[in-house]
Amino acid sequence: MPRIAFISLLVLLTSLLILRGRLLRKDDVLPAFQRTDAIAGEHRTRTSIKVHTKHTPAATALEGLEKDYTGIWAHLNHLYATNDVTAGKEYYTEAWFRQCCNQYPGIQKPVVTREDVQHELHIQQWADDGLVCTAIDSNVVFRYHYPDQSIKTTKANIAVVLLYQGDHWRIDAIHIINETIN
Repeated sequence: MPRIAFISLLVLLTSLLILRGRLLRKDDVLPAFQRTDAIAGEHRTRTSIKVHTKHTPAATALEGLEKDYTGIWAHLNHLYATNDVTAGKEYYTEAWFRQCCNQYPGIQKPVVTREDVQHELHIQQWADDGLVCTAIDSNVVFRYHYPDQSIKTTKANIAVVLLYQGDHWRIDAIHIINETIN
């Protein structure tokens, strides 16, 4: 008798677990470290980095910065064209993301697109712990594509603050110092 009761209890518990498992919503979203970023992956630009700090970062740190900086600009260009805030949230700090969301009217169809052609990143400060970088991006060349098929090229100087959070660099602040038409 106890054997039948025990087997019945096991069958009942197994059935409940199977039913419970089927009721759970299965999320097909991969974690951030397993996702591929199509926007950053397709982005091509020329970037040179010059270090003007007392504390010189390692070559591997600079390689990571260059890769992430290219990804940041891919998402900034995407944000400029579509106003899609969430696509690049992995490249924005929480404060930057919150600021973008405060003025978010929704995704729009791209009218004017921007392409960054080259960057000359001058690192002004590199934290001893390697988690903060302030830089001047000089001679940035932008190409604006308009609906009438015309293209306008500009050159800009931009100040940026980058923070290393999670697994890559994120933009925390940006200021366009000047931008002139070529």
